[in-house]
Amino acid sequence: KADEKGIHGNARSAEVASWISWANASLDPICFLETPEGKVYDTGLKSPNRRIEKLDEILSDTTYLVPGGFSLADVAVSSYLLYVIQFFPNVEFHSRWPNVVRYMKDCAGRDGYGKAFGSNTQGFCLAKLEEMEKSGGGEKEK
Repeated sequence: KADEKGIHGNARSAEVASWISWANASLDPICFLETPEGKVYDTGLKSPNRRIEKLDEILSDTTYLVPGGFSLADVAVSSYLLYVIQFFPNVEFHSRWPNVVRYMKDCAGRDGYGKAFGSNTQGFCLAKLEEMEKSGGGEKEK
């Protein structure tokens, strides 16, 4: 059975699963640089990154990752990204990836995010992203 956007449930589920796998296998090591002992010491989002550039490109013409609206794919991907700004509050990536910042803001602004992480965390993330948008440079050059 297809949903209102014509996406069949199994295809949507497969796409969601693919994004969750990508978040865990590819996004985590970009977001959190670790020592051999597994201690996080920095974020890879301070430097250019092809995978994040591709994510920014994907998000340039869609609000969420999978057709049909917000999904567990967005929970997985946005969680990693939103943890970065909590653990490394001085990181700025709006000038490099404005669509990723908009996406993070959309995800953090959802009622469910506030319920899951608390209003203080939600408020911090939204304020940080707003600050990034205002001071992080203009639109990304194509």
